[in-house]
Amino acid sequence: MKHKNKLIWLSIVAVPLCTMLLLGSCKKVPQEGSLAPDINYKNRKQYATSGLQQSIGNFQASTSTLPLTFEIVAVREQSGRNTAALDEKIPVLRYKQAIVGNESEEELKLKTETVMTPAVSINPFTGTLEILEGNKIPSGEYHFDIRVSNTSGGRVLKDALVIEFKENEVKSFSSGMIKAPEIERVGDTPNQIRFVGYLNNVPLSGDQIDFTKDRSAGFKGTFVDDANDGEIWNVNFPVKEANTTCTWRVVNPTTGAVSYVSENFNFVIGLPGSYVVRLYK
Repeated sequence: MKHKNKLIWLSIVAVPLCTMLLLGSCKKVPQEGSLAPDINYKNRKQYATSGLQQSIGNFQASTSTLPLTFEIVAVREQSGRNTAALDEKIPVLRYKQAIVGNESEEELKLKTETVMTPAVSINPFTGTLEILEGNKIPSGEYHFDIRVSNTSGGRVLKDALVIEFKENEVKSFSSGMIKAPEIERVGDTPNQIRFVGYLNNVPLSGDQIDFTKDRSAGFKGTFVDDANDGEIWNVNFPVKEANTTCTWRVVNPTTGAVSYVSENFNFVIGLPGSYVVRLYK
């Protein structure tokens, strides 16, 4: 009888103990609707040009249960600047009916509508930040806190994306220039660019520099005047990548012979205003 009782006692203790050992030795399987601990954006730090359209954000869901939804919960600028420009509404033309392809202009108008949309918004299903053309976001480093949710709940990713905005940028320039072209914003108006060609560090008048006939293909400009301090163009902003060739008129100081040299540069300018672009040969 004592032997039987001992076996019963051992079975009572051993079964829970074995169960605990088995549970401790197995990896925890995520439950339905779980958010993985390592969710994040690939290449968290990104760059954008103010005024231009861009889509940013490659979200990595890891083992999270899909579908996921996304929401911007806070935005901060690194130096404390106001972030109101990100919420400024921009008119966006959208189609509300299917396009067949043979519609008249009047029929197309009936199939479209203008929707006022924030300059920066997040796609709630993919997590991609959508930046609209025509935004007026000042240069700066903007930090986005983003909530990621599924059926299990949500989690806020602090500094999920960091985007550094630049108002203009020289993308490239030919090796014949003695240094990189410079872009300076000198005023809010008018919407013009004054191109100044420096030859041996001496600024030339507008009639001593020129652009190829394709010069307006990039910045969609209209020639205004050859001024004493450069060549002036009216410009439709934003300036998308503008691969442009500038030609310098070179006069030999000894013989007076005239020759021409050309160099290429590629630039972007996002915000409307008055600019000076300096080119060095």
